[in-house]
Amino acid sequence: MATTSNTHYDLIVIGGGPAGYVGAIRAAQLGMKVACVERSKLGGVCLNWGCIPSKALLTNAEIYERITHEADELGLKFEKLGVDWNKVISRSRGVADKLNKGIAFLFRKNKIEHIEGHAKITSGRKGDKPCQVEIYDAKVQDTFTLAPAEIAKKPRQTITATNVIIATGSVARDLPFARYDGDKIIGAREAMTLPKQPKSLIVIGAGAIGMEFAYFYHSYGTKVTVVEMLPHILPVEDTDISKALEKVYKKKGMDLRTSHTTTKVETTKTGVKVTIAPFENGKADEKRAETLEAEKVLLAIGVRGRYDGLFDESLGIQTVKDHIKTDYTPPAPGKDPAPVLTYKTSVEGIYAVGDVIGPPWLAHVASEEAILCVERIAGHDPIPMDYTVIPGCTYCVPQVASVGFTERALNEQGLKKGQDYEVGSYPFMAHGKAIASMHTDGLVKIIRGLPRGEILGAHIMGDQATELIAELTLARRLEATTEELNVTVHAHPTMHEAVHEASLASEGKLIHG
Repeated sequence: MATTSNTHYDLIVIGGGPAGYVGAIRAAQLGMKVACVERSKLGGVCLNWGCIPSKALLTNAEIYERITHEADELGLKFEKLGVDWNKVISRSRGVADKLNKGIAFLFRKNKIEHIEGHAKITSGRKGDKPCQVEIYDAKVQDTFTLAPAEIAKKPRQTITATNVIIATGSVARDLPFARYDGDKIIGAREAMTLPKQPKSLIVIGAGAIGMEFAYFYHSYGTKVTVVEMLPHILPVEDTDISKALEKVYKKKGMDLRTSHTTTKVETTKTGVKVTIAPFENGKADEKRAETLEAEKVLLAIGVRGRYDGLFDESLGIQTVKDHIKTDYTPPAPGKDPAPVLTYKTSVEGIYAVGDVIGPPWLAHVASEEAILCVERIAGHDPIPMDYTVIPGCTYCVPQVASVGFTERALNEQGLKKGQDYEVGSYPFMAHGKAIASMHTDGLVKIIRGLPRGEILGAHIMGDQATELIAELTLARRLEATTEELNVTVHAHPTMHEAVHEASLASEGKLIHG
């Protein structure tokens, strides 16, 4: 832990998550003297409480589900299958701990100074005067909740830098009438480390986080109810994909309450009571409200930028809708998808990247933004990121992955099927590798632009969807056409052949369907 004062750096990065540590490493590679200030664990929420450990849990769940439901068909016999819940949870924590130590090694390798503590920016760059950052001792709970950190009243040290990058990430939202208590009203962090498996769980919000935990607990036998205000689960995905996943989960017995909003949450001695009502025409129909009961309720309704205690309002850093404002704005249909961005804030010398500046709240976007920001600070001219070519992945089973536009978004832009685009779909139930591996739930859907055949959007539900999307992401990034996908030989037998078949289908040339 650094204890020196009045130390100057070329760059101070605040936050050690996917944006922060990646940006710090790239800056060091470019010859900068770098410090990274992190008040909790290196790796941020993604590595410690999100992306990585949750995938360890989901891997366990998938194996358990397959054995319990498909053993006979696979020719497997056993006396009794049990679950050691503590080991399920501890394996996930072990994965996070291993990778956390890996980042510390990378910092040492690249001569990056890791400063433990809470950072507070007290001034931006003014003429010859550098940015100034105070470091405070802090006690932080590793949690998604909005509980503020315990921060010392006086700074431990003061450091300066020519430039500062804010990469402090995001924090989960709760509801005005349902505040996190870490026990019965929980967030993703608590859901990842529950000491005992609940017999029943209500998940509010059917986005990626909500559906991943819904799948995880349902696989182990927890009675799961999902409440979603919009008409379908995974509402940002293509409607055909959402409907297909709903069909799978309803068949498995999961209770999906779409087009319903939550109006009240009460804790009881034994759990929670959640009142929900149909959501129609922009409002709740209270006359048809009903009360659900469960041991716990998981809130998965979205996130906001995390910058508590990072700066005083007098500093002049502008925020908008609970995020720090930069020269980045979410791409609008019909606009230049790849503008030249610096990620500057409203204060000279201070930049911000990742979840703290707004959607899409994805680790891979945060890392790329950090690299672009650092390279521009260094005077380079990197290729801008095209925000319409960002893969989105949900790791429930079956997996869901997509890139580009949904058919719904194209229709909202005024584009019409048969006139402006065509669709090619291919179901896994007809696919050789899927049948052989007993993964026949799902499909690949490709939206082909007319008349050139460019890939406007690609959507996959099924086994390995989060891996299969890479080919289509690259194809869209390079402005490849379905004709070029069609003449690309795909190895047999693979799941990748399903991408080939969907591409053929978009031109009316489907072979195996």
